[in-house]
Amino acid sequence: MRFKFNKTYNHLWLLAFLLCVSAQQSFSQLYYSENIDENKYYLSLNSELGFNSNKLTNKFAGSFYKGQFLDYTMKTDAMNGLNTTYNILGYYFNTDLYVNIPGKKNNPPRRINYYAGFENHNLMELRFNRNFFHLFFFGNKDFTNQFLVLKNLSLNYLNFQQIKAGINKTWQKVSRKHVLTAGIGFNNGQSLQQYELPYGTIYTQKDAEFINVQMELGMKRSDTLNSKFGAENGWGFSADLGYTYQDESNLFQCQLEDIGFIRWKKNSQSYDKDTIVYFDGLEINNLIDINGETISGSSVDTILNAFAYAKTNSAFTEMIPMKMYLGYKRYFFKRWLSLSFSFNHYFFSLYRPQVRFVPALNIPVKNSVISISPSIEAGGYGRYNYGLGISAAVNKKFYIELQTAYINSYLFPKKSAGLGGFISIIKTL
Repeated sequence: MRFKFNKTYNHLWLLAFLLCVSAQQSFSQLYYSENIDENKYYLSLNSELGFNSNKLTNKFAGSFYKGQFLDYTMKTDAMNGLNTTYNILGYYFNTDLYVNIPGKKNNPPRRINYYAGFENHNLMELRFNRNFFHLFFFGNKDFTNQFLVLKNLSLNYLNFQQIKAGINKTWQKVSRKHVLTAGIGFNNGQSLQQYELPYGTIYTQKDAEFINVQMELGMKRSDTLNSKFGAENGWGFSADLGYTYQDESNLFQCQLEDIGFIRWKKNSQSYDKDTIVYFDGLEINNLIDINGETISGSSVDTILNAFAYAKTNSAFTEMIPMKMYLGYKRYFFKRWLSLSFSFNHYFFSLYRPQVRFVPALNIPVKNSVISISPSIEAGGYGRYNYGLGISAAVNKKFYIELQTAYINSYLFPKKSAGLGGFISIIKTL
């Protein structure tokens, strides 16, 4: 799975560092925001790009993606840092555009606002064990006369778009505000590829006279004839729910996003197989005259039959990654200082529960507030990451936020992992 990043990769790396954008898992602006006047029409644009791994470092991952030479020491150091059974990495690129439509204000103060928007999601996830890494980069020589165990391997590609609409209902009394959010979405499935190997073994005879392979294989993929942006290879629905409480010193948010599925169409493929292959090579009697019968012998047919995909097409249903988010912010010293704690998790994916701690210095400048906020996070696709962010709210009419969650991985690429970007812009109309 080698990506041709080259110049594009370098440009993204530089852009992410200069803009100080974050690869934290953001949520769409369909939910309440304290930084903009919800009584007005406004547009919001959010975009994020990220790569992270819980064990591989930026130095190794970047060299591999760019096709650079990986010497023995670099590969060995990377392998020594892996877990025996569970290593993951994730790559994602998400963008959304929303419009807020204010409703009528009632008395006592109640308001219903409406929103509509579009989202695009791109995701790649890989899970592998240490033996797979060893086999991939060093071959099977070190495992002769023993069983090489491969288990819990998976590779997932998912691209889909969403059209969403919903309501935000607000109840306010003095300085206390309660906001409920509910929305629905239509999901367009662009492309899906899922490959799973729950368990497998490879036995190489000591003198390399034969190889014995036993594998449990699983594969699901959408129609491969058309997988460009917007391709209609599946469809489904989703729902979003949220609750926000805010007063002068506290902000609490609870959200469930993308509770839904995609039904991939009948031209898709679903495949499961438990196979055993005994391979003792190809018998060649005449190197000068290698004809069809030798190459198409029983050994080759055995391998093809054991691992070839099923030729029958069928529809199937898959859940899309569903996000749960819990966040709490506390203001101090007349809102000059704030402390935020958050928890988020994506179900139906390899993403692990993530916690974040974000202190912020909020500096009032005329009708604006400029915030400087370092961050510490643990979990997700990575281990521990440290970042720094800058945001500005101008008279609740314009808001911009730029962050990076990966300061440590930029400064210490040989020890840390993480690369990506997040930017949010909101403007009243």
